[in-house]
Amino acid sequence: MSCDKVVELIDYRVSYDDGKIINYRNIEIFKNELVGIMGKSGCGKTTLLNSLFALDFRGKREYSCGNILGQDLQSMNHEKYKFISYMPQYSQDALNPLLRIDKIVKLILKCNNISYDENKIIELLKNIDLSEEVLFKHPYELSGGMKQRIVMLISYIKNPEIFILDEPSSALDFITLRAIVDFIKSIRGSRTIVIVSHNKEFLNNLCDRIIYI
Repeated sequence: MSCDKVVELIDYRVSYDDGKIINYRNIEIFKNELVGIMGKSGCGKTTLLNSLFALDFRGKREYSCGNILGQDLQSMNHEKYKFISYMPQYSQDALNPLLRIDKIVKLILKCNNISYDENKIIELLKNIDLSEEVLFKHPYELSGGMKQRIVMLISYIKNPEIFILDEPSSALDFITLRAIVDFIKSIRGSRTIVIVSHNKEFLNNLCDRIIYI
């Protein structure tokens, strides 16, 4: 695989024990691209992301070529999360309700051997239109849009080579959507970003190109 390719899939398909099979077009994604993924409802957009990036994918993957960051899919394990951040749909619901946001952020950074820089965190909060005060609140004290932005911040501060977002524009108010768009634009070109969305206007406004599946 070319050193500039971070994802390469050829003859890729996913199957399940119930007989369901999804065949995908060949896909190439290059270093520091901002790529959108679109398709009709039920075509397998989220399944594609889960099969590549989720920890507990329960289907079967088959391919002639299946590489992420130069490694074959079958050989990748928990170590991939040192290089990949995957923000699935409804990921804000995964925030531990018993911990304050600052404790959650510190725990994530500690698990990834990254030092906690409060000034950097505060600056990033401002970039996603959140105040410093949210650090001292529990998830249940925040709106859904605020929690979504917190999860995006946590995913980003791990400094991944590939940053994957599944439907980040879904069911958001205008202020939250604008903050997310502005943030993604501010980091484009610094890493590979993959966004799945049903919103063509949202993707056209952000992406270098769109892959239709």
